Amino acid sequence: MNRIVQLVNEWDSFESEHPDAEIEDFCRYFLARAEQASMSVPAPTATPAGIPDSGLLLKLMGRIAGAFGVYHRAAMAKTKLPFPDAFFYLNFLKQLGEIRKTELINSMVAEYTTGMEAINRLIRDGLIAERPDENDGRAKLVSLSKRGERVLAGCYEYVGKAGEMIFKGVRPDTLKLCIALLSGVEAKHSRLAVELKNREFDEMYGAVMNGEA
Repeated sequence: MNRIVQLVNEWDSFESEHPDAEIEDFCRYFLARAEQASMSVPAPTATPAGIPDSGLLLKLMGRIAGAFGVYHRAAMAKTKLPFPDAFFYLNFLKQLGEIRKTELINSMVAEYTTGMEAINRLIRDGLIAERPDENDGRAKLVSLSKRGERVLAGCYEYVGKAGEMIFKGVRPDTLKLCIALLSGVEAKHSRLAVELKNREFDEMYGAVMNGEA
């Protein structure tokens, strides 16, 4: 096959799977794949034979997230947060501004009871402010308090260090490529997980696989 035609076909396939990606992302992907093909990369240990690529990727992501959790909890112990996940609640509020409690819980992809307990504790500790929603008497709006802003600002150094530990030795281009390839998956399932979290698993599976959600 003509090399130009092959390259165009590769770009068309990549763009169809990652419509928001830039040409630079495709170049990173193309070069990374060529580099991988020329290398002998050992399979991860303790991986059952025949595991699908999706399962292997989820295993890798899960173990990376687990390791980050260890570092994150230790890092947050150096701050004034009442519990480690408080960082994510406060950081979402910093990004989103004043929102309803349920919106914050959905942003965290948390269970309602767990999320409400966390928010109420942060309110008691003075890190989150709340007020009635003028448009809905049953709802409360929450936002970062002044104290919450100060405490959150002191967390970023430690969160950054935990991230540096995870990706020490990984090239910046590799990180950018991973972001480009997985951003669409993250955006899709951040929405779907909230929409489907109260359904039974078979319903979830059918909705996702049949494109109903």
